[in-house]
Amino acid sequence: MVDTGAFLSRYSQSMSDGTQLEQLDAPPAISAEQKAKILSDPNVAKIAAELGMSVDEFANQIGYYLNNPGVEPAFLVVSDDNLRKMGVEPPSAKAIEANVRASVEAIKAGQSPSGFDQAKKKAVELPGEGGAQVSAESDPDLEDTVKKARFPRKS
Repeated sequence: MVDTGAFLSRYSQSMSDGTQLEQLDAPPAISAEQKAKILSDPNVAKIAAELGMSVDEFANQIGYYLNNPGVEPAFLVVSDDNLRKMGVEPPSAKAIEANVRASVEAIKAGQSPSGFDQAKKKAVELPGEGGAQVSAESDPDLEDTVKKARFPRKS
């Protein structure tokens, strides 16, 4: 059996020489002002709930990356046996391959042109000469009626 392993997020970073820096199981606390600014966003509580995290823990995580913009999440490879001990069933090699293939297909589909990129045809074709000209003749009785309605005489 191939040990596929899995990745668990950690707040640590390894140096280029392989030296592991501080191992943190959770992000450090942030200032009250920064936490208030993060918590003012109504989506923070929704996202924290979807991730199964407390709002404070999620706010600290966001603050950690705001305070350390150059830091990227580090990952820890965990063996299949340890994953099972944690209650997580590791994916099979076939499932991982299927996921990678599906991701590649999705990326390819996103890069191909859609039918909306093609030039559209005119919705209505109008004749080049146009229709008959409208005559400028008017009914004198109608003109008098309109003038009387617009400008009534004062008596």
